[in-house]
Amino acid sequence: MKKILPYLHPFFFALYPIIELRNFNIAYVDSASLVRPILVSLLSTALIWGLLRLLTREWTRSGIATTLIVVIFFSYGHIFLQIQSTFGEMIRHRYLLLVFAALFALAVWFIFRRMKNADRLVNFLTVAGAFLTLFSLAVSIQHDFAVYQSAREVRAAMESARQEADQSNVGARPDVYVILLDAHTSAYALDKYFNYDESAFTNRLEELGFYVAQCAQSNYPATKLSVTSTFYADYHREDTLFPLYSSLVVETLRAQGYRVVTFENRSQGHFSFGEDLRLSRNQMLAGKIDLTGGLSEFEFQLLETSLARLPFDMPALIPGFDLAQQKETEFYEHYQQTFFILNELKRLPAEVEGPKLVFAHFLVPHPPFIFTADGKFDWNENEVDGYLSNVEFIDSQITGVVQEIVAKSKIPPVIIIMGDHGPSGVPSKDTPHLRMEILNAYYVNDAARADLYPNITPVNSFRVVFNNYFGTDYPLLEDVSYHAGRFEDFTPENAVSNECMGSR
Repeated sequence: MKKILPYLHPFFFALYPIIELRNFNIAYVDSASLVRPILVSLLSTALIWGLLRLLTREWTRSGIATTLIVVIFFSYGHIFLQIQSTFGEMIRHRYLLLVFAALFALAVWFIFRRMKNADRLVNFLTVAGAFLTLFSLAVSIQHDFAVYQSAREVRAAMESARQEADQSNVGARPDVYVILLDAHTSAYALDKYFNYDESAFTNRLEELGFYVAQCAQSNYPATKLSVTSTFYADYHREDTLFPLYSSLVVETLRAQGYRVVTFENRSQGHFSFGEDLRLSRNQMLAGKIDLTGGLSEFEFQLLETSLARLPFDMPALIPGFDLAQQKETEFYEHYQQTFFILNELKRLPAEVEGPKLVFAHFLVPHPPFIFTADGKFDWNENEVDGYLSNVEFIDSQITGVVQEIVAKSKIPPVIIIMGDHGPSGVPSKDTPHLRMEILNAYYVNDAARADLYPNITPVNSFRVVFNNYFGTDYPLLEDVSYHAGRFEDFTPENAVSNECMGSR
């Protein structure tokens, strides 16, 4: 063991920043999202150390230099962002790079020319790296274990709170589709804030048999908060985001023999459904971890807080590096995945035996705005035009999708088409009210339709569905929209009124 320890410190420092960044965003990043960054980090560290060993013919000092490179790489972005937030735009990469380069050159000179006792520094780096990594890992594991324990407790609580279906009142079990259009606002908001008429889309949904809640708002302004409360059919009352596999909706439907089907996308780390089937264009490790697809939101944040942000901020530094081309390549994967989900949804009624709960999360009209109105790939950086063209595109596609789902289903399905919050990536239009306005449309039986109303919020969606399909008697909750992202801020002071209802 003593012979191995001196060779571990570069890998400790390669692990620590990734785990710690996850801890900083722990409610939104699941542990599976760490696998690919950790693999890349460890392999890159080993490669750098191997190259330095070839150049210096010395393991100990080249290992110290490797740790130095790793620390510089992962700390650069954090330091740049901190200085920028403190002093504004006065800080530029060229100046900070000079400082880092000078410190690096001085450190390398000291390591290879002046340092007499390298073993002492190795021991310090090993202990420090191990402490930081293990402490950070413990925090991460503690959170995951707490979520697991909480999920068990919530599941037990749900068992007591979950009303058993009245079997005498349960007919044939319909497939249930939740189609989430990320950042899709309401027709009312599109008209008021964007001067855009979406009536052709909402009228078409109504022709297909949907009830469109014209004044619907989200309960929360962020995806994970909104979706979790939808599937738990309740407001967030604890300071933990529980996994969706223990939610009221999933537990109720599983008790009725439903399978869970989801789709892979760039934000898959947000949710843990315990799905029976996850459909993806990419080959996945153990059916859970995508090693070949585009960068996740967590990986983008990791790049932004490291030295890897340089090519994106200063593409001229790297000959042949085309930032626009790199982004378009990444966005095109998202473009293809969107069409994959659209096409697979049409096939599901016939190809996957029911009953099933299907969750399809479209990152449209969420940025990047890469769809023209007629479905061509075009990265539009104009925030308003881009948002509206993406709204027009996804509206035109969804009507055809739900029409086929209904036509191919042996039993009339339940379909909920919802936004999770209002527009993202349109800062010139952003207001608390716009952030909370959402699309909310239901394809349900006549009994459920009679219980729907214009300003229904997602926490009540499945209460209405279960009461009218499974004979439960869940009371409807007060419809409240909290424009806040932290649990302690879900207070009446941060509740947003419904402008749409006030205008009626």
